[in-house]
Amino acid sequence: MALYRLKISPLLWYKELINTLAKFGLELVPGTNCLFTDRQLIVFFYVDDIAVLFAKKDLLRLKEFEAKLLH
Repeated sequence: MALYRLKISPLLWYKELINTLAKFGLELVPGTNCLFTDRQLIVFFYVDDIAVLFAKKDLLRLKEFEAKLLH
């Protein structure tokens, strides 16, 4: 992983995050760079902030996603 404040750091962070989201079964929404979905979750991010939208019925999927992301 890159050191903080290096020019390459944002690109490396982006690549790491999109690879991680893909491993979790999320797919990039065509025509976007920071919006992913798996039909239960909608995940978008800006710099190092991540937001997730979900229906109440998919709360278990959200908890599963959070647990994977934190490990």
